[in-house]
Amino acid sequence: MRILTAAAAAALLTMPFVPLSSTAEAASGPPMGWSSRSLGCSVSESSVRKAADALVPLVPLGYRYVIIDDCWLAAQRTNGALAPDAARFPGGVKALADYVHGKGMKLGLSLSAGTKACSGGGPGSYKSEAADAEQVKGWGVDYVKYDWCNIPTADFPGQNVQQIGEALYPRMRQALGADVAFAMNNEDGSTVPWLWGKSAGATTWRTNVYNRPIPDVYATMVDIWETNQLRAEYAGPGSWSDPDLIQAGRGGMTETEYRAQFTLWAIGASPLILQADPAAAPPAVVANPKVVAVNQDSLGVHGTFVKSDGWYHVLSKPLANGDRAVALFNESDRSATISTALGASRYRVEELWSGAVTSSKGELAAHVPAHAALLYRVSESREQAPPLVTFEADPPKFLGDDRPSVLEPGKTGEILTKVTNTGATARLRDVEVTARVPDGWQAAARTPAKTGKLDGGETLTVKWAITPPAGATPGNYELTFTQGTQTAVAVVTVATAPGSGRTSLSDVAWTSAKNYFGPVEKDTSNGDKAAGDGKPITIEGVTYAKGLGAHAPAEIEFYTAGRCSTVEFQAGIDDEVGSAGSADFEVWADGGRVAHSGVLTGAMPARKVTASVEGARYVRLVATNGGDNATSDHADFADAAITCK
Repeated sequence: MRILTAAAAAALLTMPFVPLSSTAEAASGPPMGWSSRSLGCSVSESSVRKAADALVPLVPLGYRYVIIDDCWLAAQRTNGALAPDAARFPGGVKALADYVHGKGMKLGLSLSAGTKACSGGGPGSYKSEAADAEQVKGWGVDYVKYDWCNIPTADFPGQNVQQIGEALYPRMRQALGADVAFAMNNEDGSTVPWLWGKSAGATTWRTNVYNRPIPDVYATMVDIWETNQLRAEYAGPGSWSDPDLIQAGRGGMTETEYRAQFTLWAIGASPLILQADPAAAPPAVVANPKVVAVNQDSLGVHGTFVKSDGWYHVLSKPLANGDRAVALFNESDRSATISTALGASRYRVEELWSGAVTSSKGELAAHVPAHAALLYRVSESREQAPPLVTFEADPPKFLGDDRPSVLEPGKTGEILTKVTNTGATARLRDVEVTARVPDGWQAAARTPAKTGKLDGGETLTVKWAITPPAGATPGNYELTFTQGTQTAVAVVTVATAPGSGRTSLSDVAWTSAKNYFGPVEKDTSNGDKAAGDGKPITIEGVTYAKGLGAHAPAEIEFYTAGRCSTVEFQAGIDDEVGSAGSADFEVWADGGRVAHSGVLTGAMPARKVTASVEGARYVRLVATNGGDNATSDHADFADAAITCK
């Protein structure tokens, strides 16, 4: 291998930085591939080869980078040079690069801008940038993920973190040259790389400052995406924002949620780097060539908001051939119709996940399932295609309504379906809607479920009487409606509201319960972690036969159907934790707090809380941790009761 002399390295450190061309081959599109992050320090030569083998079927789509994320380095340099861990990588990096190249892929390595690697104890590249860059290029490395760990800030007196980053990152970028993809990986965002990453020649720069690294959780994935969208103006061809790895195949989200992430990353021109074993990544999510093409489009533009109202989002991305990609993303917990104007023309509209091709005279609308994203390719065209049809099942009753409709066991409720000739490019004929419900349920159309024609803009609305059986188990159920080749699914909740009069809440089935430690207990204290291990509810020596025992922070929700008026309870910290613990006890009616106790400690007597919940569909009892930690916060809702009509 070739190692630069100390004099050459020192000369490079003092050279003025010259930004690299964004048209370099290494930056022809957002990087796609696989990262070893999930393997952590169990990564090895054999596991990387295995992942590379599994990635081969995805190579034609553009998945080419096989990236070793930390823990590959030996603890010390050898004669001043980097060395791989001999136990994990006995064949060396050069042989591994040759193996990966032989399969039509490229090898990536992580390095650190500081004195040590982020994980595994290996050396960083601080003051060795030129030599390390020359070495990894000699091995055949095609991609460097440059981490921000163990930075010697004392060597930069009077400079802030951004200034230090602007000094250190370009050294490695310049040393690597244009043929190596360069991923600036400042996870906490302290160097604000979006402000200067493009001018520094970074292929990608991290924007995931919310939670690092990205977890396999829907809510946090959405928060990370929203943070990434705030950086859209700084991204562009050859230098893309990086909200972190694709989670599909890890098991923490549904396939709908994985498809949503992939859609948002695709229209955002973000790297498509898999974290799961490539063999486990679902092809239905990660191997759609038309969706990948949107991500890899040669314009390299980061998609931006057309409109967003908090729950429902429309994004658009111009494409090189004059088409545009449009994403409709429903962040909420229930399906909803999302629409956007396309312009005064006739359009060919292809939904890339389903492959359905329709036409429209200017509007795009779809009923988007909860947590789902649809991706369209839209082009001006006189092509004769069926008109775009918007098929809705149980549309929200108001903007931001993110809860499923509720049906009570044995009682008939009403669900709407709507079929609209949105595209308006031709008349729809012989439109009919049918319903399919779970076994034991009943469904009957209260209004006509078919019509001979629907002209442009016209809607067929059907009112359905839906009755779950009297013994239906509480929970969520799917109702499926069909119109032609289209289906629309309504998710409804079966729940029972409290009866008339005053009822102890411990005798009412809750719709959800969250508790910091162990389960919420009925008519006993929280006790310990196991279910049913509580003691009689006791606050300052007073024992209560009824109530709910929780550990703050806690949240207990009840369906009340708009028929209840008052909630009351005695709030306090249970005597089983002595004088320790603190909590604030709150009552929420739908989206607003209607009463709270103030902070109570284990040394205080119970305090009566009474709240008006008139008209609320849902009521929540909430215990916060009192502003400190959650230790000993055994929060009792003693004698908790609700009064209903």
